[in-house]
Amino acid sequence: MTEETQMPTLQAHVNYLELAGTKFRFEARLFGLTDFLQAEQLLFENPAAPEDTEETQPDDGYVQSEAPAEPIPLERAVIFRNKRNKRTFILRFPFEGDWTEETFSGELDLNHLTPTGRPLPMGYFDAFFAIVQGKSILHEAPFGDTRSLIPVIYRVDTKHSNVLLKLEYELVVQYSEYSNTLGFHSLKQGETKRFIRLIEKFNKSKKNWRKRAFKFRRFTFKSIYNVTKWTQPIQDNKVVFASDSRSDVSGNFAYILNEIERRDLNLDVKTFFKPNLQSRRDWRDKFTLPYHLATAKTILVDDFYPMIYPLNIRKGSDLVQVWHAVGAFKTFGYSRLGKPGGPSANSLSHRNYTKAIVSSHNVARHYAEGFGLREDQVIATGIPRTDMFFDQTYIAEAKERIYEEYPVFKTKKVIMFAPTFRGNGAKSAHYDFSQLDLDALYEAFHEDYVFVLKMHPFVRRRMEIPEVYADFFLDLTDHREINELLFVSDILITDYSSTCFEFSLLDRPMLFFAYDLEDYISKRDFYYDFEEFVPGPIVRTSEELIERIKNEDFEMQNVKAFAEYFFEHQDGKSSQRFVDQIILGENK
Repeated sequence: MTEETQMPTLQAHVNYLELAGTKFRFEARLFGLTDFLQAEQLLFENPAAPEDTEETQPDDGYVQSEAPAEPIPLERAVIFRNKRNKRTFILRFPFEGDWTEETFSGELDLNHLTPTGRPLPMGYFDAFFAIVQGKSILHEAPFGDTRSLIPVIYRVDTKHSNVLLKLEYELVVQYSEYSNTLGFHSLKQGETKRFIRLIEKFNKSKKNWRKRAFKFRRFTFKSIYNVTKWTQPIQDNKVVFASDSRSDVSGNFAYILNEIERRDLNLDVKTFFKPNLQSRRDWRDKFTLPYHLATAKTILVDDFYPMIYPLNIRKGSDLVQVWHAVGAFKTFGYSRLGKPGGPSANSLSHRNYTKAIVSSHNVARHYAEGFGLREDQVIATGIPRTDMFFDQTYIAEAKERIYEEYPVFKTKKVIMFAPTFRGNGAKSAHYDFSQLDLDALYEAFHEDYVFVLKMHPFVRRRMEIPEVYADFFLDLTDHREINELLFVSDILITDYSSTCFEFSLLDRPMLFFAYDLEDYISKRDFYYDFEEFVPGPIVRTSEELIERIKNEDFEMQNVKAFAEYFFEHQDGKSSQRFVDQIILGENK
């Protein structure tokens, strides 16, 4: 096509429009269509020749022939273009017969205008007649003034529905003076994601099924207990150890059992353990556990144990809480009524204990309040597992095990960092590691100390330790016994954790890194005034922490008095007293 050839202009004159339901019928005459198509044909038939054919011919006279590309046909179309984002949908109408025919008629279903067979999405669209070739729009023409052919405003509901999705729109059709064509305004009326609703329905059903299954298991458990209670006598020598937070004999239970074995007592001991509340109990235990609970003279639990709380403990049996914590620090149980994460006033949790043990008479009232007991039901036997702090042979063996596993502890002092978690429980538990200035701590202490982290087991996200500091910061959260680590620790950094009670028995320095003290008090609170209670300095920043350690400013005069207040018995005989007073029922 020569430079003088001008591309014709495409124009449209609409003769007929009909909107009936979601059917859109039209007939128009496209002026200039013949000239336009002839110009396009000329362009294809007379491509520009190369200026220098000699350079394009191989010297050996061989000419490689290629199959000509299949020409892309020209088509008429109605296009819908979004006014805002220019998104365009093309509805094609292939030429039939003579492609120079200027009359263009057709029918569209307003429910199926997009490539995926859906109505127009939400937005403002203008409609045009067009000539297209593949994905290219070669020329287009507006519908023009159509107000004499259709109502001023036409409204219709458009819909799309399949197995996964249901869409509903209101489509408003009217003449647009700005574009001089038909305007289509699509308004979303509703969207239903059926697959998601199906999943939600399935999850809801699954949750309801689990609730019903749990109620059935609890009913069965309770029924076995009650039938056994009514038909079988109590066995005076039977002792049940039950825990939903440990998978084997450890902690207080280990010391109590060791004392029973040491004295060769004729007791029928039954143990029922699982590592956590979420893990499933062995199917045999589901039947044998309620039977043994109903026939045991003494039942020992060491933590929250939900299956036992609905039971009406039979007269003559004791359900004893051998709590896993020491002392009384932050509030727990019914002391937290009305606080975030606290129990309901109507809760059955802890209500059926007949006894609980504590480390000192000084904290008996707090445990009585937390468990909903009378104060005379709380017995100051001492905490069995603290006997290890008075067993020099055990301490020496434990230190040797630690030194063998971590040789660096022999050559450097140990700073133990053991804070509690933040949050209302296991699901929301976290710790803000950004409060620790790793660079400053490393620079200050890496030559003389190692910094050991022992996080609460609820905290799943661990601190990221830079490789360059890996010989200074050691994360020993997975080490099973924290008390063994306390034996080799020179300084304890904690906050609101009960670890400070056991560490006070070693008469070593402590710091309390309480960067969020006011916030923690408002959410959790304590049984004592925190600032008057703790046996060491309170620090809020890494800078204060570093300064206290460098200056050895630990306020050590408070540690001994703290230990004497919270440990009534410092003789290593708490396990013996427990067996005597709780299991054998001797009054001493």
